[in-house]
Amino acid sequence: MENRATIRDVESYWSAHPCGADQSGERDRTKYFNEIERRRYDVESHIPVEAGFERFRGKKVLEIGCGVGTDGARFARNGADYTGINIDSGSVDLARERFALERLRGTILHMNAEQTTFADGTFDHVYSFGVIHHSPRTEAIVHEMYRVLRPGGTITVMVYNKSSINYWFEIMFLRKVFRLALVPSGSPSFLGRVLGLDADKLRRHREIFLSESMTHERWVSINTDGPDCPLAKVYSAGQIREMVSAAGFREIITYSRYFQTDHYGYAGRLMPRAVARSLGRVAGWHRYVKAVKPGTSA
Repeated sequence: MENRATIRDVESYWSAHPCGADQSGERDRTKYFNEIERRRYDVESHIPVEAGFERFRGKKVLEIGCGVGTDGARFARNGADYTGINIDSGSVDLARERFALERLRGTILHMNAEQTTFADGTFDHVYSFGVIHHSPRTEAIVHEMYRVLRPGGTITVMVYNKSSINYWFEIMFLRKVFRLALVPSGSPSFLGRVLGLDADKLRRHREIFLSESMTHERWVSINTDGPDCPLAKVYSAGQIREMVSAAGFREIITYSRYFQTDHYGYAGRLMPRAVARSLGRVAGWHRYVKAVKPGTSA
């Protein structure tokens, strides 16, 4: 599949929109980062379970796409020898600030995960949550993961799930029907009030709908991480398994988690958490893949 977005497009977007940075309005910087962390794990309570922060004490952990350092802080607090990388300087600055405020041990680097500068066999574990599907060369990142891991090393990676309710019902059906309702000029404000959605995002979607011809890739990209997101891809279980296997990994398992209730406005907020968790296990938006690099350490 041809990707029109470049790595520079991706870098520019995430530097201006660091993931999670808008989840707090606190002026006090410690309170700011604490609120981002609280909201992250409140909404996506499966993350600590799947990441297993406490399992990597004394291990060398690389996080690809560490964002503002929220998951990285958990690894560091639990005693991991932690390194986090971001493609963009905006996220790097915030992650470094977050680590400095809490005096956490760890290294945050500005680096392209498609071609890292780490030596072969540097890390015991590579973690990446919701990042590699934004790269034009996702396969290259997976090969880098394999290269920088020691034999017997492991990965935990989350990508967007093509076999999900969010993809097939929300992105590919509901939003395509709903975009017709955005044609009238006053509709973003009205629909924002009635449905409990972000009116500013609706306005931007309206601008895009009325000014661009829409490819499938572009449609998926603007309907994941904001209307100006330059690139986002989705993967089925078979596709992600094939990509990880092609890089050399074995003992591959993959499964889904997380139904995005916040994308359904007031209706989503009324959904019981137990129901949302069940939907996430069946056809959630987050597809996890865990695997092992064959061999044993010397």
